[in-house]
Amino acid sequence: MITQVEWLKRLFGQDSAVNWDEVFTIEFPRILNYFRFHGVEDAIAEDLTASTFEKAWSSRQLYRCEKSTVSTWLYTIAKHTMIDHFRARTNELPLDNLEDYPQRHKHLSPEEAAKRSEEKERLRRLLSRLSERERELVALKYGVGMTNRAIAKQIGLSETNVGTILNRIVKTLRRQMEEEK
Repeated sequence: MITQVEWLKRLFGQDSAVNWDEVFTIEFPRILNYFRFHGVEDAIAEDLTASTFEKAWSSRQLYRCEKSTVSTWLYTIAKHTMIDHFRARTNELPLDNLEDYPQRHKHLSPEEAAKRSEEKERLRRLLSRLSERERELVALKYGVGMTNRAIAKQIGLSETNVGTILNRIVKTLRRQMEEEK
């Protein structure tokens, strides 16, 4: 079976200073989660992630390591890919179509699974009320797992400002989750 990276190499050639095998292995799940934290269904998130890597690979000669890390460059491509996707679907907002993801823990009882599903739905609803900038911060921090420093570089805020905003968002979401119980 041919891997995604092998397919990209065959399609676009192999002349690249970037270790695409390593980049793909590390960044694929993070970019996939980035789309999921923006409320994209799993199948579409996988397509958007693949599209992100295809775009990155086909324009790899434009990447400049002195300007940004490969991760930052990929997340910029991912963000534009997501914008294009939702622009094409003008009637939908990113978090309005969040579906339940398959249970990651098969050992949950039906009651526990129902409780998690309800909590996920409440959180989805609360996240949809955030501003686009706040959702982006949450997606980068908790979906991708980026540090505050990396997020600050990515979106052009100070590291302190990112931390302050995220702290405020988390406190607000926790409070709202408690109020809705």
